[in-house]
Amino acid sequence: MCFESFMLVCVIYFVVPCFQAELWIKELTSMYDSRARERRRQIEEQEALAAQLLRQRLSDDSQLGNRSVELHVRVPLEKEVPLTPLVEGPKPTEEFPELTEDMEGEVCRALRGGSQDEMLSEGFRLTITRKDLQTLSHLNWLNDEVINFYMNLLVERGKDPGLPTVHTFNTFFFPKLRGAGYSAVRRWTKKMDIFSVDVILVPVHLGVHWCLSVVDLRKKTVTYFDSMGGNNDEACRILLQYLQQESKDKKGKDLDTSEWTLQSKKRNEIPQQMNGSDCGMFTCKYAEYITKDKPITFTQKHMPYFRRRMVWEILNRKLL
Repeated sequence: MCFESFMLVCVIYFVVPCFQAELWIKELTSMYDSRARERRRQIEEQEALAAQLLRQRLSDDSQLGNRSVELHVRVPLEKEVPLTPLVEGPKPTEEFPELTEDMEGEVCRALRGGSQDEMLSEGFRLTITRKDLQTLSHLNWLNDEVINFYMNLLVERGKDPGLPTVHTFNTFFFPKLRGAGYSAVRRWTKKMDIFSVDVILVPVHLGVHWCLSVVDLRKKTVTYFDSMGGNNDEACRILLQYLQQESKDKKGKDLDTSEWTLQSKKRNEIPQQMNGSDCGMFTCKYAEYITKDKPITFTQKHMPYFRRRMVWEILNRKLL
């Protein structure tokens, strides 16, 4: 082999692979940069929405001459650790039971130590890892696993005498129903009769914002709860249509909807979040109060307490 041929072989075997590796690295870097930009875009969108709603709320309060409540509001950064709350935490009552020292220790160990992938709780065909539970710390956004697990705890509590019976659809139900129609979720209830329960919970995820729809079969209502004051009459109509199709398919009869009421709760009717992080918490706590037939009396100031309480409840598969 001549020298020129030998050099050409070297280029093919050594330079080309290096070039391909460099291209691969650039593609990988570009992919992660793209994800980071999308994450920043979502955060900025959520912050802008929170700020807009806050300005509207303050403007309305000003017009009403309401000066009795002092608001301490700021939109948190993505990974910001909150400072000492500007308002007092909930006082220990039956509604807000105090976490004991042992319970606090259990919460701290779950949030701080060990592998991110360690399984810390299991039930309802769901597993909760430390990484999942850490979405309940500080100002993080709750993920699907935590919300689905907590909703199932509410279903379990509904088996107690004197409480409304509950069914929950998981967080993937509504997007599937809205996007693909009844046929895509028809088999989700093949082993149960949804008309046999009192209350049906339907978490609704709007890209970067959690809300809740509630079907109350006793009152014949479909109600939408949004901690940022949004309306979603469409979601209520979709769920009522689902009930009609479910009745026709499973029971062979039409559902009389003439007495049904659809509504989106107004922001002055339910507690509202004062930051861009707690929509998942408000969604869970709306559901918790509704499924025990209690007035919704919590506020933004209770969220740090509720976050730690929910960690303990998920770890122990037991609601306080």
